[in-house]
Amino acid sequence: MKKSLLILLIFLSAACSTVSAKGDKDKDKKEETVYLFGASFSLSDSVVYFTEIMPVDGAQLDKKTEFLLHRQYYAYELKDYMNFQENMPGRTSAVYFSTKRSKLEKTEAKLRKKLVEKDGKTIRYLGDKFKFVKP
Repeated sequence: MKKSLLILLIFLSAACSTVSAKGDKDKDKKEETVYLFGASFSLSDSVVYFTEIMPVDGAQLDKKTEFLLHRQYYAYELKDYMNFQENMPGRTSAVYFSTKRSKLEKTEAKLRKKLVEKDGKTIRYLGDKFKFVKP
């Protein structure tokens, strides 16, 4: 009897800790407006394509690291767009993010300056043709 009660208590405590661990994961997500822009480039092409800086509904940051959750999906989204919609396969895509639009604008300006002045690249914007969506 004592043994079965002990096993039941162990089972219940394990179930409770699983439920609380799931709740802690939700607490680690930070709900703020997250702004993104992306860049798509190829070593064999002198043109780098930029997306506009845009707020993305549902994008979340990890509270501890302040890093964008699921950031690889946003990069894949841009890579797939360039591959299938613009017919430019084999491009590398990078995503930049911030909760402050002004900070992201400065990051974009630095990147643009480096690519144009140091690397001799041409910058083109995708404009309204491309939008990031929640993964």
